Amino acid sequence: MMLSRVAERVYWMARYLERADNTARLISAHTVLLMDLPEALEFNWFTPVVIFNAEAEYKKSYTEISEENVMRFLIADRDNPSSLLGSFANVRENVRTSLDLLPEEIWEQVNQTYMQLQAALSSLGSRHSRQMVLRDVMAACQRIRGILENHLSRDHAFDFIQIGKHVERADMTSRTLEMTSLLLAEDRSHALRRYESILWSSLLSALGGQQMYLRHKNSRVVGRDVLQFLCQDLQFPRSLLYSLTGVNFYLARLPEANSVRAISSKIAEQFANQDITAIPVDQIHWFMDRLQADLTVLHSEIAKTWFYPETDFSQLQSQG
Repeated sequence: MMLSRVAERVYWMARYLERADNTARLISAHTVLLMDLPEALEFNWFTPVVIFNAEAEYKKSYTEISEENVMRFLIADRDNPSSLLGSFANVRENVRTSLDLLPEEIWEQVNQTYMQLQAALSSLGSRHSRQMVLRDVMAACQRIRGILENHLSRDHAFDFIQIGKHVERADMTSRTLEMTSLLLAEDRSHALRRYESILWSSLLSALGGQQMYLRHKNSRVVGRDVLQFLCQDLQFPRSLLYSLTGVNFYLARLPEANSVRAISSKIAEQFANQDITAIPVDQIHWFMDRLQADLTVLHSEIAKTWFYPETDFSQLQSQG
């Protein structure tokens, strides 16, 4: 079994890499959605901040809610640990301190992406330039994951990377689903409902699932079908149930995993048995909040079991 501090570093490397990728996807989807909806329809730029539970953090630095401020907060704000730049800085640091475990190409890719992201921060005011930056980040995350998948031995380091990836992907996918639900739950949702198919198509595109949805569902984009696909499809790798099942699979490869697997299995089983179509679309965000709370409990048990087995966990602050 690898050292606890090493296991924690590669676990968090994977989580921050997934967070950076999905943050870029969510911001890109939100921007595309704005461009697809009629100009007369007022758009809430604060929704992504709410999704990240970062309202208080935002208000520490910004007095006005605007596209420019929200985008700077989510992409470039060094005081926001969950910003795109902050996430990639944490990927970089965890890779730097784990070079003896990882393929040598990883450092070059991560460092290059971080430097390019820093250099591009001045162009974030332009939507077109911002979309290009976000696409570059998403492509870089794909390359980095490809190197890990194709060059890393299937040992415990790989297991912790996969667990971190799937935990974070489940969390971030739930937040992306939450964005659509929150938009439809707003006071002006009656106006947005006229464009509901655009909202769901944007959600599928954000998660790279539009083609697979059409292939498996063989139908036009319908809200409840999209929800069921992104929540419970066991073949699409960005669905919630696929990620929860992936966590279970890699936990089973680790020693002393009984307590963690008990929590993980319960979350997956409850989620698989939930009738997603019975939940009103504008209330899905409550369901996603509960899943995020369950994932926090799961992470705490992972940390207590492998990262800090001798520590009073109630006093511990983790990287995330």
